[in-house]
Amino acid sequence: MRLWRIVIFLAGLLLIVASRLPWMSVPVLFGVEGASVEAIEVGWEDNGFVTGAIGLLLLIGAILLKDSATARQYLPAAFLAALAVAVVAGCFQRVLEIAPAAGFFAATDIGIYMTLAGALLALVGALGAICSRRGANTPSGITTFGWPIQ
Repeated sequence: MRLWRIVIFLAGLLLIVASRLPWMSVPVLFGVEGASVEAIEVGWEDNGFVTGAIGLLLLIGAILLKDSATARQYLPAAFLAALAVAVVAGCFQRVLEIAPAAGFFAATDIGIYMTLAGALLALVGALGAICSRRGANTPSGITTFGWPIQ
């Protein structure tokens, strides 16, 4: 397995695990306590399902992708990773809009940070694979404009 595929594989695993961890603290964010509202903390209102599904797709893609894959074949991984980053960014924005009295860090929990780390790791892996593949597809001695190197 190539390095970038391993990075994407590990990022997918991290996204799957983080999607089932608490993303925020309901008592701090909304001022409500009780067993009936604790389920909201895990993956915060179905965002965990989205990022978990993205992690699963990245994981399956990293397993099924061949070593001879082109840069174009890593584009879906980059798109999915960017989507996961956007989901987390939207959650961060929503916490800032609610503006809990205890503060931003008290309102958020480990799951949202692990999801952000997994999404960024997947994005780095996909973009790294794309950049390394684009260089590998260029014949040696020829620039991108088709002129020989002097």
